[in-house]
Amino acid sequence: MPEYKIGMKVKFGRPNGQKTIGEIVKVNAKTVKVKTHEARGRNGRSRTGTIWGVPKNDRVIEIVSEKNDR
Repeated sequence: MPEYKIGMKVKFGRPNGQKTIGEIVKVNAKTVKVKTHEARGRNGRSRTGTIWGVPKNDRVIEIVSEKNDR
C-alpha cells in the first residue's frame, strides 16, 4: 500500500464510476480526508472544497502527484 501524505493530489471514486481530483488534508490509520478540487456527483451536487473520508484502498484512491503543485 502506498504511503499517503498531507498535500498529495489524488483521484478517488468507485472502481467503475466517477473519479474526482482532490488533495489529502488528513491521514488516519484506515482512511484519508480528501478536499475536492472539482464538483462531484450528478449535476455537481457535492461542491468544490467538500471534504470526503476515503478508505486507503488502491481500488478507490490513486495518487496523481506526490506534492502540492498548485
